[in-house]
This record gives sequence, C-alpha cells and structure tokens, in this order.
Amino acid sequence: MNATMYIGREAFVPAETREQAKALFARSVERVEVETHSFCNRRCDYCPNSSGDRLGENKRIPEDIWRLLLANLREIDFAGSVILTSYNEPLADPMILQRIREVREHLPRAGIGIFTNGDYLRAGSFPDLATAGLNYLHISIHTSPGEKFNKIVALNQIAKLVKRIDAAVQFHSLRKNELVAATVPHDKMAIEIRAVNYWKRGQDRGGLLDGFPSQPARTLPCHYPFAHFHMGFQGNVVPCCNVRSDSEAHKPYRYGNLRDFGSIFEAYAGRIAAAWRRHLISFEPKDDPCRTCSVGFMTMVPKELKKMRAAWEQHVRDRAVE
Repeated sequence: MNATMYIGREAFVPAETREQAKALFARSVERVEVETHSFCNRRCDYCPNSSGDRLGENKRIPEDIWRLLLANLREIDFAGSVILTSYNEPLADPMILQRIREVREHLPRAGIGIFTNGDYLRAGSFPDLATAGLNYLHISIHTSPGEKFNKIVALNQIAKLVKRIDAAVQFHSLRKNELVAATVPHDKMAIEIRAVNYWKRGQDRGGLLDGFPSQPARTLPCHYPFAHFHMGFQGNVVPCCNVRSDSEAHKPYRYGNLRDFGSIFEAYAGRIAAAWRRHLISFEPKDDPCRTCSVGFMTMVPKELKKMRAAWEQHVRDRAVE
C-alpha cells in the first residue's frame, strides 16, 4: 500500500460522465478484489461464514459481470493488484485456474493474488497456479471452531501443510499468542503462510460478529473506498472487504450491483461511493458499519494525516454535494 491516495475534489462528488469516472478510477484504484464464486468449506468462528451459509451450492460469478469487469480493467491497462478472494475459498472451484488465466490475458501488467485456507493445495498445485499467471499466494492457517489460537498448534498445522504439498518453509515471524508467519521459496510466485490470532488482530466485519474486544468509535480516516474496489460473487459492489456483499444485514451499505452501473468506473465514481469517501476522509466519529473497525490507516505520518484533514476541510466540510 502506497503512503498516498488521491484525494482531489473528484473523489468526493459523483462523476458526471463515464470518462470522468474512468479517469478517477484509473488514478485512484490500486487493488481490485473480486469473488469468482461463493463456496467456502470452512466455518471459522471469527468469520461471517461461521453461519454455514457458504457451504451450500457453489454459485459462480455471472459470466456477463465477469466479462465486464475484465473488459473495463483492460480498457485502462490496469497494473495494480487483482485479488480473486473475499469470503470464498478460491481453490475449492477448479475453475479458478481459468479465471487466473483470463485475468493474466487481459491484464499482463497486473499482479494476481489469492488467499486460501490451504485445504485444497496438493504437491502439484504450485506449478499449475504459476503457469496460469498467479503472482501471490497467501495461505491462511485457521483454528477449528471454538479453538483458541496457540503457537504450537499453528506450527504443527504448518508442518502438516508443507508435508502434504511437499514444500520447504522459512519462518520469519513468531509472536506469542498473535502470529506465526513463514514463506515458501518459489521461483515464480511469492508464497506466504500465516497463522493469525484473529480474535486479537481480526475484525467484527462491520458488526456481523461478536466476541471481539470493544473498540472506541473510529475517528481515523480509511483508505479502502479510495484505493480499493470490492465486488462479490453476485456482482454486488461494496466499499471494503469488511462489508459482506451477500449479507442482508449489510445490504444498506452496498453501492449496488455492477449491472446497475454499466462499468466498474461508474460504480466506483457514483453517488453512493462518493458519499462513503466523504464520510471516511474525516477525523470525526464514524457511523456503522465503520464505527467498530480497527483497521489501521495507511499511514500515521503527521504530514500525510494533515493532507487528509485539509482535503476534508476543502472538499467536504460545510459543502453540499455539487
């Protein structure tokens, strides 16, 4: 994540034309996160999937929405990150390899990544993923429902994983009751393994989950609706990864469905998205679902924070939407 984000006037008012929206998206968005399908095989209790509603029929993203996303990104020769994961397990659907290939064909300069629980990884998985065009593979080690994070258990789980996938591992971070992190050397992909105590470092996902430490009302700005574009498997566009695209409780927080806009540019630069950015540039207390969010801002450098406050004062405070 860069220590800067675009905070000009255009970020805070709805774009009047598609070309204006396209220009704003191209200069602002560095990460596109999209679910290619719905299914996840786990019910981690620190995830909204604990309800089990992602265990049913696997629903793939509608083809017209997927094609529109790719065409739009190719239109601007997108060179940021494309993450093919959200609340799903990407490797549960064999079609993920085709999806990676399609992104690579459309976006030769983009970095492609997925986040996986590792359950579907096998010894031959890495060559297939690398050949398809994947750049980054993040393997998350999860605890079982009701189980507390334990460094020894995490290390044992990592040992079982690397044995199953026949890979070496290099540990680089061990923090008691908090984190175990390692890398798998590979000549074509960056591969990282992380076991995280999500009850300490996770989120309540916009109020969908209980059991996390209480947080004071958030006052920091947030960069997600500025620098990121998030879309779920149904084509619903949301402001960040902590708003679940298919949750009825989170329905009021959606931008809308991509079909409602005609392009990712107009979804990103539309009325609702601009309102989110006006809300999240300030240092004022935030409303739900952001009120309890503890995700850090991209920088705490005083000079950069001063820029955020100046943008709020210049473009948002005491100004009606033009």
